Amino acid sequence: MSEILSVDGLHVRYGHVHAVRDVSFVVQAGGLMTIVGANGAGKTSILNAIAGLVRPAGGSITFKGVDVTRKPAHKMVADGLVQVPEGREVLESLSVAENLALGAWHRQSSSKDNIERMYERFPVLAQRRGLQAGSLSGGEQQMLAIARALVAEPELLLMDEPSMGLAPRIVDDVFEVIASIQQSGTTVVLVEQNARRALAAADYGYVLEIGEVVHEGPAGDLLVDERVIEAYLGIE
Repeated sequence: MSEILSVDGLHVRYGHVHAVRDVSFVVQAGGLMTIVGANGAGKTSILNAIAGLVRPAGGSITFKGVDVTRKPAHKMVADGLVQVPEGREVLESLSVAENLALGAWHRQSSSKDNIERMYERFPVLAQRRGLQAGSLSGGEQQMLAIARALVAEPELLLMDEPSMGLAPRIVDDVFEVIASIQQSGTTVVLVEQNARRALAAADYGYVLEIGEVVHEGPAGDLLVDERVIEAYLGIE
């Protein structure tokens, strides 16, 4: 597989807070890579920097062979890099259909077909297409957030804490969707506090601690690494 994303020596600062410190990694096209770690480790800051929502304080980001370190978010979406944000961030006062239409704003020629595919993929959204997004359950809102990202036809999908606040049964559904997205050919970068589930789903993983990568390797190896188990996974 070829690299679709390369992050080299990334630093992110918020005033005097050094949130991400010299982080480097690569993502292989068609793969599912995960970044795991405790709350406050810097996971979301990394995704926001990649997506163009936060300006890095140092380092470089390369997407499909092009330096995008200072490229704004709306241009990243047009290039094929889309983020499903932490907390879903659906527009609650708008309908399901209107949320999906906003996700497809730059794919006018294919937006209608893309939205219809999302209704086929997520039947619950088709049933609720006229309802305000704020009336949906947490799990339904998460499916809407994922569908809204997919109508943009991403080559690389960034997913930030997709299981946050969801019941275990709904978490299972979300991870099934994530697996199907990768199987369809879309590359996925998954940030998760639920390290065990994330590593079980991924091909390769990075463990983040206070803004720095402290472990990395094939996800299956990290799942049985005693250091990772003790610090992040616990005993089942």
